[in-house]
Amino acid sequence: MVPKPTSTAATRSSSRVTAMATMSKTNKRAAASSSDDNNNNDGNVDSDYNDSDKDGGDYAGGASSEKVVSSVVKKQKTTTTATTATTTTTVNATVTATATASEKKPALAKKGSVAKVPMRVGAPVNTAMPTPMTLPPAPEGCIKITSWNVSGLNASLKKGFKTYVSAEDADVICLQEHKVNQPLLNLVDPKVYPFSWWGFESDKKGYAGVVMFSKTHPINVTAGLPTHPNPDCTKGRIVTLEYETCFLLGCYVPNAGQGLVRLKERMVWDVAMKDWLLQLKAKGKHIIWTGDLNVCHKPIDLRNPTTNTMSAGFTKEERAGFSEILEKVDLVDTFRELKGEAEDAVGFYSYFSYRFQCRVKGIGWRLDYFVTDKDLFKDRVVDSFIREEAYGASDHVPVVMVLRGAL
Repeated sequence: MVPKPTSTAATRSSSRVTAMATMSKTNKRAAASSSDDNNNNDGNVDSDYNDSDKDGGDYAGGASSEKVVSSVVKKQKTTTTATTATTTTTVNATVTATATASEKKPALAKKGSVAKVPMRVGAPVNTAMPTPMTLPPAPEGCIKITSWNVSGLNASLKKGFKTYVSAEDADVICLQEHKVNQPLLNLVDPKVYPFSWWGFESDKKGYAGVVMFSKTHPINVTAGLPTHPNPDCTKGRIVTLEYETCFLLGCYVPNAGQGLVRLKERMVWDVAMKDWLLQLKAKGKHIIWTGDLNVCHKPIDLRNPTTNTMSAGFTKEERAGFSEILEKVDLVDTFRELKGEAEDAVGFYSYFSYRFQCRVKGIGWRLDYFVTDKDLFKDRVVDSFIREEAYGASDHVPVVMVLRGAL
C-alpha cells in the first residue's frame, strides 16, 4: 500500500498549483499588453502632433488557462486519498494541458470587436525611398500635377526628396507641411520651375506651411483662405493659383487634433473652404483642389475604419463637412471616382505612420486628394493615382493627377 502524502508534500503541491495560477494571470496580462502594442496602435492621422493618437480596439486576447488551473485546485482540495505520486502526476499533467490549451485554443475576441480589413496583396512595404527611381513621363499633350505632404522639408531632403521630384518631373509641384521659416534655395531647379510661391504659418515657426512650384507662371496668386474668419492665420495652409483655364488650390487642411480638441476649428475651416470654392467656381473656370485634406471620406479610405470613428480625420463631422463641399460645389474625388469601391479598390492609402511598423503592416489612411469639378473630370482628367512606391522621405506618399491640355 502506498502511504498517504504528508502535509509537507501536500503543501508543496498546493504551492506549485498556486504558482501556476499566478504565472497564468501574469502571462495573460503580458499577452494582452503585447497584443495591444501590435494590433491596436495603428497610428492616427495626426501628423501635426507626432501621430500621438492611437487606434483602439480589435484586440483578440489569448486563450485563458486560469479556468483549467482553478478546476485542478478545487479538485485537489476535495481529494483526500491522493498519493504523493498521483498528486505530482496530476499537477504535471495540468501544466502540459495548460500549455497545450494556450498554444492551440483559438483566440477569444473582445465582445463587439470587428476583424481588420486584410492587407492588400501586392501593396508596397518599402520604408526607404527607392534609389534610383524611374517614372514614366506624362502622355503626349498632357501635364502632371503632384501633391505631397513632405512632413518637414529639412528631414525630407535627407531621405530622398529630390530623388522623387526629379523622377516625377511634374509640371506643378504642390507641397504641404514644409515646416520651414523661409524659402529654401535650390530645392528645385529654378530653370525648370521658374515660378514658386511659399506660404508660412503666421503664429508658429517651423509648423505647417505650403509651397507651389510651377513650370508656367499663373495669372494670379491668392495666399490664405479669404473667406475664413481669421484669414491671416491660414496663409501657411493654402495657396490658390489662377491659370488660363482653372484655379489650382494647394492645401494643408487643419487637423482636428489629439482628443479632437480642434474639431470646432476644423468645422469652421470646412465652411470657409466651401465658400471660397463657390466664389472661384462663380468665375467660370475649372477647379483643382489638391493637398493633404486630412480626412478619410469613406470607410474604404483607411485600414481600420471600425476602430477610428472618434479619431481625427474620420469623425462623422469631418466626413460630413467634406461631403457637403463635394455636393454644394459639385466636385468629385478623382481617385475614388476612377478606382471605384469594389474589392480590388481596397487598400490604397497615402499616409502610413512611422510608428508601430504601419508601412510594413499596410496600416494606412488616404488623406491626400485631387478634387475637381465634374466637367474637368469628365473632359480632361486622364488619371489620378497614389505614387505608392515613393515612401521614405515622408510619412505620406505623393498623389498625382494627369490632365489633358494646359492649365
